[in-house]
Amino acid sequence: MSIELKEVLKQRILPAVNIESADHALPVAEALLKAGLNVMEIQFRTAFAVQAIAAIRKNFPEMNIGAGTLLSVDQLKSAMNAGAQFGLSPSLNKTICEEANLINFPFIPGVMTPSDIEFAHELDYHILKLFPATQLGGASFLKAMLGPYQQLNVQFIPMGGVNINNMKEYMQLKNVIAVGGSWLVTKELQLTRNYAAIHNHAVDALNAIKNS
Repeated sequence: MSIELKEVLKQRILPAVNIESADHALPVAEALLKAGLNVMEIQFRTAFAVQAIAAIRKNFPEMNIGAGTLLSVDQLKSAMNAGAQFGLSPSLNKTICEEANLINFPFIPGVMTPSDIEFAHELDYHILKLFPATQLGGASFLKAMLGPYQQLNVQFIPMGGVNINNMKEYMQLKNVIAVGGSWLVTKELQLTRNYAAIHNHAVDALNAIKNS
């Protein structure tokens, strides 16, 4: 069943999670949910992505799951079959975008340039991932995009270098629908099973958004 991306992203924070081991999936999801955060991105960077998505969807159906780093149509379909409710990519791949539209799978392509933004809009995408945000100029870049692209009604999820210290700069921009990043659920926190810290990171991020 299709979802409404704006509704899923209403908390304005999207933790990007690279599951290091299958047994981390459920405790990580539980920690985020207990913090009040009901959306997460599972990155297709390890062999555990499909298993993690399926396990979380089965055990925590209230968690909205996005599949990230989707670089092929095969990965797109694998993510959807595992139960992912939406997908993301660091790039703007026409073939993947068209396939996502064809199968009615909510998808957020990645952009880096004004040309990317316009092409994504032509493909009927209005929520875009800006990656890598910091290297592209961060909030200053997105502020510069406000004027020329306000007429297209596009919104961005900056990812790459976004953290608790700079997220407020992004949240103050009208064209930012949410911010994302891996600082909430790091590799170290998973390997040390420090799920309390993951919970606290999510609480801090949600509080920062409320106060921005």
